[in-house]
Amino acid sequence: MIRQRLNQLTHWWNIAKELSPKQVERELLTPFRIALVGQPDRVEAVWRVLTAGASPTQLQTAAEYVKRYNAPVSEEFDFVLGCDALEVPQDAIEAIVDHFQKHEFPLIALARVLPGTRELVVNRIIEDVASLNAGLAMVSALPSVFPLLGLLAPPAAVADMVLLTKNQLLMVLRVAAAFGKAPDWKQRLPELATVLGAAFGWRAVARQLVGLVPGGVGMVVKGMVAYAGTLTVGRAAAWFYATGKSPSQAERERLYRQAWEEAREKSQQWNKP
Repeated sequence: MIRQRLNQLTHWWNIAKELSPKQVERELLTPFRIALVGQPDRVEAVWRVLTAGASPTQLQTAAEYVKRYNAPVSEEFDFVLGCDALEVPQDAIEAIVDHFQKHEFPLIALARVLPGTRELVVNRIIEDVASLNAGLAMVSALPSVFPLLGLLAPPAAVADMVLLTKNQLLMVLRVAAAFGKAPDWKQRLPELATVLGAAFGWRAVARQLVGLVPGGVGMVVKGMVAYAGTLTVGRAAAWFYATGKSPSQAERERLYRQAWEEAREKSQQWNKP
């Protein structure tokens, strides 16, 4: 398991170091083409689900990215969705998001054009960053669990609070972009400041927990704290952009308790050899 964590560090580090607000802007504007094919009523039902809550301007943009057909298409598309095969029109959201995520397509571009995909896109973004941060936190805990590894894995010293917080900050920018906000540091500063403040608290909790448990368990606990903390940050940001209000203290505590329970479930997978 230790070797696996060390091998994953290179992959995680390469992903994290390349992130920037400019990259988020590029992701947001990535073009794509989707074809909805099927009986007219089924196609229109899916179209309404995908564009739910869209403004007239957004509907015009969506019509440029998503074409509707009642017969098989011969043109090239990034994804052709057979609407007649769906049990309910809402299934189109997961089918589209799953396809684009599998092909490593920037999901915030979907959320920008198709508001109906926003909730699932935001959830996927948050869960991906939470998993990334959990992995980085566990790798950074290795030297404290196995001191000799401090000589073998110097990158672990970097993959700690700064890197985890950077990932959370960029996650918030992506969540903001998915809700139609500019992914700009200055405009998002109030929300990002909250992330920075929370990071220090979760870092302290992780350090205490790692010190209280023996052996490799401490590594997993630190991963759990990073996972739960990142989920909470992302969901609090989503709450803010969806409602225009910050979650209350009680709501933040509820979000964290829920995230911690999810982290417990995830940790069972991390403990497997």
